[in-house]
Amino acid sequence: MKFISVELENFRPYQGTQKISFAQAPDTNVTVLWGTNGGGKTTLLNAFTWALYGVLSSDVENQDQLINTTVWNNAPEGTPLTASVTIEFEHGNHVYIVKRSVYTPKHGPFQPRPRPELQLWRRESGGNLEPVLNPSGHLDQIMPQRLSRFFFVNGERIEALVKHEGGDDVREAVKTLLGLEAMERAIMHLPKVAEKLRRGMKAEDASQHKLDDLLRQLEDTERMIQEQQRRRTAAEKEQKHFDAEIKLLNLRMTQLTEAKELQHNRYRLEDQLKRVQTARQEQEEERAKLVGTSGFLAFLPTLPGKVLAACEELRERGELPAPLKRAFIDELIERGECICGTPLGEGSPHRAALESWRARAGLAEVEAAWNQLRGTVESIEEQRVQMYDALRGFDGRIAEAQEEERRLEHGIGEIGIKLKRLPSEEVVETEEKLEAAKSARDEKVAVIGAANAEIQRLSDVKEDLKKQIKGLEVKDARSRRIKNRIMAIEEAGRALTQILEILSQGVRRRLDARIRDLYRLVSLKNYEPELAPDFDLELWDLSGSVRVAAPKSTGENMLLSLAFVGSLIGEARESQSGGRTFIQGIGGDFPVVMDAVFGNLDDDYRKAVADFLPKLASQVVILTSKAQAGEIVEQELRPRLGKQYVITAHTTKTDVSSATETLTLNGNTYPYQVVGSNRTGAEITEVRS
Repeated sequence: MKFISVELENFRPYQGTQKISFAQAPDTNVTVLWGTNGGGKTTLLNAFTWALYGVLSSDVENQDQLINTTVWNNAPEGTPLTASVTIEFEHGNHVYIVKRSVYTPKHGPFQPRPRPELQLWRRESGGNLEPVLNPSGHLDQIMPQRLSRFFFVNGERIEALVKHEGGDDVREAVKTLLGLEAMERAIMHLPKVAEKLRRGMKAEDASQHKLDDLLRQLEDTERMIQEQQRRRTAAEKEQKHFDAEIKLLNLRMTQLTEAKELQHNRYRLEDQLKRVQTARQEQEEERAKLVGTSGFLAFLPTLPGKVLAACEELRERGELPAPLKRAFIDELIERGECICGTPLGEGSPHRAALESWRARAGLAEVEAAWNQLRGTVESIEEQRVQMYDALRGFDGRIAEAQEEERRLEHGIGEIGIKLKRLPSEEVVETEEKLEAAKSARDEKVAVIGAANAEIQRLSDVKEDLKKQIKGLEVKDARSRRIKNRIMAIEEAGRALTQILEILSQGVRRRLDARIRDLYRLVSLKNYEPELAPDFDLELWDLSGSVRVAAPKSTGENMLLSLAFVGSLIGEARESQSGGRTFIQGIGGDFPVVMDAVFGNLDDDYRKAVADFLPKLASQVVILTSKAQAGEIVEQELRPRLGKQYVITAHTTKTDVSSATETLTLNGNTYPYQVVGSNRTGAEITEVRS
């Protein structure tokens, strides 16, 4: 997707018809619009989302007032008035024109609630415009609304991506990118379909009452599972909140001179503790596997001896191995002659003697089985000894790890005591807050653990109820078909859940690699970003021997957030070129429109961001004020500038003392703020080369 132009007609502060054409060349892919704070930049950003999706951001006041107030106020009563935004863009070798409009006659001083009309056309090869049916659905397939916040970026709000709540937004973006919403809805609705089918089952007369009771129990169990899941979700959100607070308090400790060394020692011990805990958990898992596969050997202390004694007794009696094979005797009797040449006629004593031996002869299969059993039994004692040796090894290593955990926990606790004994009140207060946050976090972890245990117990109950229902004799062919459908639905649900997780984590890993590469291009510090398995954006300080959470300044947050936006755009681009889109996943080259991206940054970060933005996407539109950007940004962007515009702010006020009246670009001067104007609003002027 690439924007060609946007045209505003009487849209909020923009009076009349005003048009912007965007830079599209690969080497000069940046369009900059310069405007004062409150001069119409955010309205222009919202013009895109309003035209495409019919929404304005929550910080836009008086959202019903879409028609320019000067036009509205000056129009005679009953005059039909209109406001619209028209965007021309290219996507998939087609040119589209989308227009969202409001029409209303003026009646009184206040604008009525708008009823926008959406139109979408596709330009055919001959130049004709062909209307597109279902325009909103078509636009959402091209650029889904759920991803719009990553392509139309408000710099003052994008930092939320790196907050603890940002993981949910990132996770939703990944699902939208892959087109997994349909799969997610299917996973959610399949159990309801199975439940509905179960209600339609009919058992044999004697079992109908039991079936009804089982269905009621199953429904109650499912309801309790959902309650526990809601409880767990709420606790997980609170845990994230406390984890974020703990991280901030720890970072604060590193910034306090008196506490800095102790805090770094605590970081080191906490990192060691995590490693020891992980190693101990691995040993416990391996021990559990060993008990699961070989634990039965502990209950066979005397059996091997008894089996070997029985074998020996048979051997001493000459029955094992058998002196003759039954198949050999059968062959002699059938032939009627012994191997020595003696005839074996019917009723002869020689034949009778041979037949008596046949009763004592062994089957080859039985003898082979006995021999194999003896070999297996002889190794059981050796296996038991090896199992006990392995268990003792696991127990020893687990005990050592537990002792090391206690030592490290004691050391961490001692650091906390030392911090609270320091003379600095700020250090003591921060440590007390940290302890309170950890305690609250641990409470939530306990709640999550209890909920998980209860969910597991209820899930086992649920599976048992399903088995009982499945085992009932159904009444008719229709009920048998229902049982088969329920089995298919449950299997589909399990498969879809696994596929959803595999695909989500796959794209997460690719995004993580892209974020690292992009961040490395612009970062001023030895920090490393990470898109964690829970989809939280993390930043790590690698300057020491131990990786610790990095203190994220406004500049670092901005770079990290922009790196994620760039990774999302890169993934969409590569997904299309590599044919990797799934179901209705989006793919293609997308532009990015950014407002207030340089706000509150120092000069170093302004320069880094300005250098980074042209690489973010194939088309970049930047809305900024001269005060936010400064000369540094203009210098950095100049080689990549394809288009520039000035948004002139008009105000009827005359007592504005700090107004910047003009702006000089490319050696030309443009009005920037017009004080004492005959109107209030914004006017767009293209900057001459």
